[in-house]
Amino acid sequence: MSHCNVGGKPSFEVCVSDVIKVSSVGKMYKSSQEYSNFSTWLRGVVKPKYNYHAALDSVDFVVKEGSSVGLVGANGAGKSSLIKILCGIQRPSSGGVEVLGYEPGARKLEYLRNIGAVFGHKTSLWWDLPVRTSFLTYKKIYGVDDEVFFENLSELSAALSLDHVLSRSVRNLSLGERVKCELALNFLHNPRLIFLDEPTLGLDVTSRYEIREYINRKRKAGKLTVFMTSHDFGDIESCCDTLIVLNKGRIEFKGRLSEFLSTFSDYVGLEVRCQRGLFSASDEALLERAVLKHQLFCCENLDWRKTLVVSRAVVTSLMDGLKANDDMILEVSSLSFENSMRFLFERF
Repeated sequence: MSHCNVGGKPSFEVCVSDVIKVSSVGKMYKSSQEYSNFSTWLRGVVKPKYNYHAALDSVDFVVKEGSSVGLVGANGAGKSSLIKILCGIQRPSSGGVEVLGYEPGARKLEYLRNIGAVFGHKTSLWWDLPVRTSFLTYKKIYGVDDEVFFENLSELSAALSLDHVLSRSVRNLSLGERVKCELALNFLHNPRLIFLDEPTLGLDVTSRYEIREYINRKRKAGKLTVFMTSHDFGDIESCCDTLIVLNKGRIEFKGRLSEFLSTFSDYVGLEVRCQRGLFSASDEALLERAVLKHQLFCCENLDWRKTLVVSRAVVTSLMDGLKANDDMILEVSSLSFENSMRFLFERF
């Protein structure tokens, strides 16, 4: 395997099972400064000035073969920049990246033949042509054998319910049908590594289930490695065993998903409902005082239900105070992955 030096001199030991190695990666964007009047604009033409924004800062991690990694973070955390660097669409400003033994930015054919990339908000399909035409075109581009191609197409069509859309033009597909076709397109050539950026964006429950089930089935069947980012935490929880949390371009957590959840073991979710249906003004005031007193995070704030993140140390006294109102219905449960993430983002 080769080493990658981009904008710096990273060094690391290469291991066959390491599919992705990221070492001290940074990504800096620059934009022209705005000018308040013509004279400053004219000076800017001669000697332009720029504003700089760090999207990624000293990012380090390793992804092992066969693992499934979930990359999460708030908007602007640097997730899309990182995936674009790993795919080779962009180059890092500093640090080193090695994927499948290649420098992604070099865009070598052998590297591209071994990866797939699905961006939920973009399409790689021919907009005015039937889906099957796009699939056959990619078969030629990737040099997929007839037997392998038709076997994979049959498997994908059955798993993702695509038989009825293959003869339709892409422009006539629903969002869910198009995204499932995008996923199928990127699995036709049997990639070793698949990048998924918001793969279930805007999909209904059935479509999300079909995509998650197929990804998990492919991982179990072979040596597929998955690198996924999604704001739907159900995707991460269903498909990923490893988690990376980005915040303002820096990694806040990397490790097993179970390890991440264990860091919130001192907290529980407290669901509060009202027997009358909707909370009254006095109910709202009581809950607001409790939130302020115990510095609680409210991850769900509806007129008929509230869900609070509560430390185990204060949950008993909090419940005793709320039980003074006979209309309150209280239920304690383990903190869900989604609420754990929302609580973490709030603390950032």
